[in-house]
Amino acid sequence: MRRWWALIPRQRRPKPAAEAAAAELPELEDAAWYVHATEAESASFWRMARKLPALAAEAIALAWDANRWLTVLALGLNLAAGVLTTTALLGVADVTATLFAAEPTMDRIVAALPAVAVVAGATAGRSVLGLAAGWAQQRLAPLVQNAIEARFFELSTQVPRAAWDEDAYADIIEQCRQRGVRAVVELVEDTVDLVTALVTVTAVGVALVVLNPILLVLLFLAALPSGWAAVRSARLQYASNRSRVSRRRRMWVYEMLMASEYTADEVRVMELGPWLRAQYRVMVAVETAADFAVIQKQTWTRLAGSTASGVALGGVYAALLGMIGTGMVPLAAAAAAVVALQSGGAAMRSLMVAINTTYEDSLYAEAVKEFERATHERIDAQPHRHVPAPVEGPLPSPERITVDNVSFTYPGADALSLEGVSLEIERGQTVALVGENGSGKTTLAKLLSGLYTPTSGKILWDGQDLALVDPDWWRGHVSVIGQIIYHWPLGAGTNIRIGRPDADAEQDAIAEAAQTAGAHDMIMKLDHGYDTLLSKMFKGGTMLSGGQWQRISAARGLFRDPDAKGVLICDEPSAALDALAEAKLFNALQERAGQGITVLISHRLSGVRSADLIIVLEEGRIIETGDHSTLMARGGKYASMFDLQAASYLP
Repeated sequence: MRRWWALIPRQRRPKPAAEAAAAELPELEDAAWYVHATEAESASFWRMARKLPALAAEAIALAWDANRWLTVLALGLNLAAGVLTTTALLGVADVTATLFAAEPTMDRIVAALPAVAVVAGATAGRSVLGLAAGWAQQRLAPLVQNAIEARFFELSTQVPRAAWDEDAYADIIEQCRQRGVRAVVELVEDTVDLVTALVTVTAVGVALVVLNPILLVLLFLAALPSGWAAVRSARLQYASNRSRVSRRRRMWVYEMLMASEYTADEVRVMELGPWLRAQYRVMVAVETAADFAVIQKQTWTRLAGSTASGVALGGVYAALLGMIGTGMVPLAAAAAAVVALQSGGAAMRSLMVAINTTYEDSLYAEAVKEFERATHERIDAQPHRHVPAPVEGPLPSPERITVDNVSFTYPGADALSLEGVSLEIERGQTVALVGENGSGKTTLAKLLSGLYTPTSGKILWDGQDLALVDPDWWRGHVSVIGQIIYHWPLGAGTNIRIGRPDADAEQDAIAEAAQTAGAHDMIMKLDHGYDTLLSKMFKGGTMLSGGQWQRISAARGLFRDPDAKGVLICDEPSAALDALAEAKLFNALQERAGQGITVLISHRLSGVRSADLIIVLEEGRIIETGDHSTLMARGGKYASMFDLQAASYLP
């Protein structure tokens, strides 16, 4: 027997122009929110129903952790409303029985007043309880989201840096961020809706059983067609969306290209506007046709459901009339039966839809569990968590750093980025790492800064293996000025202060670091000085050039190490600086000489000639070491690189 979704027509084949537009971009991978699409589409109703108890228990536990009183209110008030639903329906039966047991008289009307009062009170009470339950549910949703997001960010900021280089982990965290967190919140909301619908159906069912158990069967027969139509319409939309996700992402790419500050220059210089708009129009045309196609199928589905529902309802009323005629249902109770069947039918439709959405959201809510499991595994796998602490407390700033036969391979990579690297750095030394692109300079700097743990070998601080010491006990002595600078959308002063976020916000110290890095004068020329927001996202914000951002980054790195006794790692710190700013920065670094440890990476060899030790790397190995004079006299790799650069300044 073919399943109903097999009847969904395939998406219309795009016109040749649409195929040409699609060919402009490669095939896009399914987005994270569609990773469980096949399972959601193919699950049977009974398969979903079997999982409901466990899903409901899980969702209620999440809600309980977020706020137990709101959870009790949301569920308890819905249960109480269900009791009042039964009371109201049975009250209707009492009213009609009292009024129509014989010819109505004033005495019978007066006798029916208590039952009328019960019906009115129960109906009003049910409405009030429903509103109160809705109030609790609405307040509960943001609390659940806050709790889930707090757990997410707590773990995402603690996971080791190497995890972000793993393709599998990147997929896990992307699924959790894009769909998982929202799915958990929706799962809690779905569960409350499910409980509400189930309580209502149960309340109506109890009333029908009291009137006549056969009426309960009629309720299911009347509600099934419209419930089926509602679920099928939702799945038609879902299946259509899934089949079109790649094209919609292509549309998003074109939208981004046409309306972004990063592409604005090239779009105008190369006159790309007409071409981009034409590509976008083709995509829009095909998408609109697909929308019309699914709307048509949904309309036919709803028509079929309404027709079947009307036939079923007619059959139900015919059966009810037959039961009245044979005396199975008293005439006086018929009105209550009609009201119960109507309210029960609506509740049954809501219940079927709630079952479908609860199951679907539960699949995506698994992404949060998977993220938490994967993150805890990587946090717990850190070497320092599996050995007794070799030190009793925080390490002092190192007198000597020893790199002992270190090799390193990035997660997922086959080739070694570093192989058998050994060196020693003494306090007060400035060490320069030089070499061609891909030689391993930045990788070695990342290992020295503690972002990664060596695949083999050790990095020692005064004899202590850093891999076995909690990073919180030594990372405070490390400062980095990187070549890739994130443009933090914060104030200029705050951008520097986050180098030491736990420090007092002393303006003098911030300004001193900026002055040393050559950033102070530039900052003072901004509209609001150190209070200027460095982002156009905010009103009054400004945009800096690459060189200006590099000055901010240098100031931040220097602010983190105010007494110049820590480990300062500078990875191409002057790549975007002009000649004057570069000279000022290198002068500042030279002033650190004899104090802390400075590790400098630069392709401009004029800036490293004063280093105490120059390390030349090639394909992940150290091939030369020495100061500038020694290496120039040797006439090796360093000398040839230096002579090549120097020649460009000669006539």
